[in-house]
Amino acid sequence: MKSLLVFGVVLLSLFFIFKQESIPKNQTKMTYSKAIELAKKSNKLIMLKLTSDHCRYCIKMDREVMSDKEVKELLSKHFITVNVNVDHERIPLGIKRGVTPTFIFIDKNQKVVSKIPGSWNKRDFIDLLQARI
Repeated sequence: MKSLLVFGVVLLSLFFIFKQESIPKNQTKMTYSKAIELAKKSNKLIMLKLTSDHCRYCIKMDREVMSDKEVKELLSKHFITVNVNVDHERIPLGIKRGVTPTFIFIDKNQKVVSKIPGSWNKRDFIDLLQARI
């Protein structure tokens, strides 16, 4: 019983270490209010990425798509990305929680332009992004 408890503590610790490493230490989290300011200055769309703690499709998207160099470059050039964990944060604009991941595109006037639920492969996600440029 004691070894099972120790195993559980070690496993939980590894989970929190992995979660903390997902945000680089030199980057601060983009907030929605800061994104609105930047959108007004840059004329870029805001992309809200709605995720949740135990969403395996969110983890898969992060690992296989969002970490890809081409996707990162496209996002940074044309969008302001705001990550919202729906388990811990309020979704801006009174948007209702749905499936995760969901990608919501918002213009500088805080109007929802489009809402895309689900997990995508790299090529399809790039096509979805390019359709919004």
